[in-house]
Amino acid sequence: MSKCCSYYVKIWWRTRRMTTQHSGIVVVGMGPVGMTAALSLARRGHEVTVLEAGEDLATESRASTFHPSSLELLDELGVAEELMAVGLAAPGFQYRGSDGEVIANLDMKALADDTKFPFRVQCEQSKLTRIIRRHLEADPKVTLRFGAPVERVEVGTAGALVYLPGDGLEPSYDADWLIAADGANSAVRRSLGIAFEGVTYPERFLVASTTHDFRTDFDGLADINYVYDPEHWGVLLRTPDHWRVLFPVLDHETDEQALHPQRVEQRLQGIVTLDQPYPVLHSSLYRVHQRLARVFAVGRVLLAGDAAHINNPLGGMGMNSGLHDAEAAVSAIDHAIAGGDPDRAASTYAKVRRDAAALDVQRNAQKNYEEMREQDAEARRGTREEMAKIAADPVRLRGHLRRSTMLDSRQVSRRRMRRGLTSTAVSSSVPAGMRLSDSLRGPLLGPDQVRYVGAGDAPGDLAALHALTSGTPTPVIVELDAHAEPGDEVGRLELCDVAGLVVPHATARTAPAVAAAVAARRDLLVIVAIEAAAEPEMIAGGRALAAAGADLLLLPASDLGQIERLRRAVPQVPFALLDDADLPPAEHLRLAGVELVLAAPRKAYQGPDESPTTNRKAMTAAGPGGHQ
Repeated sequence: MSKCCSYYVKIWWRTRRMTTQHSGIVVVGMGPVGMTAALSLARRGHEVTVLEAGEDLATESRASTFHPSSLELLDELGVAEELMAVGLAAPGFQYRGSDGEVIANLDMKALADDTKFPFRVQCEQSKLTRIIRRHLEADPKVTLRFGAPVERVEVGTAGALVYLPGDGLEPSYDADWLIAADGANSAVRRSLGIAFEGVTYPERFLVASTTHDFRTDFDGLADINYVYDPEHWGVLLRTPDHWRVLFPVLDHETDEQALHPQRVEQRLQGIVTLDQPYPVLHSSLYRVHQRLARVFAVGRVLLAGDAAHINNPLGGMGMNSGLHDAEAAVSAIDHAIAGGDPDRAASTYAKVRRDAAALDVQRNAQKNYEEMREQDAEARRGTREEMAKIAADPVRLRGHLRRSTMLDSRQVSRRRMRRGLTSTAVSSSVPAGMRLSDSLRGPLLGPDQVRYVGAGDAPGDLAALHALTSGTPTPVIVELDAHAEPGDEVGRLELCDVAGLVVPHATARTAPAVAAAVAARRDLLVIVAIEAAAEPEMIAGGRALAAAGADLLLLPASDLGQIERLRRAVPQVPFALLDDADLPPAEHLRLAGVELVLAAPRKAYQGPDESPTTNRKAMTAAGPGGHQ
């Protein structure tokens, strides 16, 4: 766009802003995602307008499982206790066969060291929205508006224009930021022309709610049960008011036939035969989709919850991931309002949360779907045996529960949001530090996937260092000399596309130097190697260094017990270790918070007439362009 055109676009935008109602932040949708986003914004002191198409909050049951990760989020907002007061704490869940046989009983007490909520809370989502509504109505910074369907949204260079039919205003709102939490049929997403890609399952799902207590029919029945069977797979779960049953609908049945009261009764009698009809409170039929928005952000419009992604309900991840979207969207907006780069904030949110939806939520939901309805007898037998082994192994059980309850997903999302929002500039290509940060979201990153260059062994000449980083496909991490100032080294290393620096021998006293490096960097990871000391001193140092903004803590020892104690004391920063023959298994390390294992530092470069010492001197003396 030419400068002239850009000038007139800005004039047009400012003129439009003067003819309508300005609202700093608009949230579209009063479901659990939109209400959580609004409450989080209000808790941070922002003015927010929340629009709901309906005349009141929705009352249908829909989602009813709150995972520990979401309970932690709601606890930070001050509403978890109110939710638990009206909900049902489920201490575990079971996998069963269609004959009622228990395949595996998964006790969530295995998460006692990971979260203050080692259980699920069963509660209809409509109860959460009403709890949050009371808080929002008491907050003068919040405006709740019902009967306000959004017709369309237009994106500008400095916000979004929101159009409501019949308002007499054109547009109705001018927002600096907008969070679209208006569901799978999002008017915001559709008006912006964002593709909603994916598939629709061939099966339809029937959900029936009954007050009959199935615990009288099955010994030791859990509050949440997943039934594995090639034909009669489904879900049986308890809420405070009733039991909910999910069935697949047969291909030849019409919607009317599947929902007919006699057919619903027949399906329920197929679980347990009763002498009298089941007391059915509600039944509904719906199709299931696995879909992702092509992008999660356009300008300053952020898509969240079902507006951004939908998936099958097996595992209870849909609403919970939407709550995590709300948390991330608010952190992005808060960062931008505080003076951060708005484009960076939006793009960080879009990447982090789309990755979470695709790699955590949809992948696991699809896996649950495939395993529960597996047709092959041998594969079914293998799944049943595997689940029994997981339930019997404390380490594997803990790992499985961290994934299934989305504790891992939220932890990775929060770390990646923090990393993305602390960067101060955008590169035309993906910088090495960002690539390394993104790779930490997956399995444990091993020593063959990162090159670690020791102190004094990195080439001092910037051209040579750049040749090193460009000559290897793996990210390069450079350890600083003990006397180097980390903040002074960051710029030089980033010019050479170094992925991370290691500050050696770090203690609590090193925190100011680490903070300076974090403030100076763009995308490079700041890793601090904690000096070996008594455990209380290491904990104090770890806390101070994490508060200073360190991205990873490189621990001096590989004792699993000590690592886990440090993890409980410093939960917000992942750990790294040096490779060691005595390292515990990768799964144990991952559960203890270790995300990176580095090989012992090695010499990176030495020219024919240069020693490591002269290289270091050359680097220190060189300017930003690498010339002395």
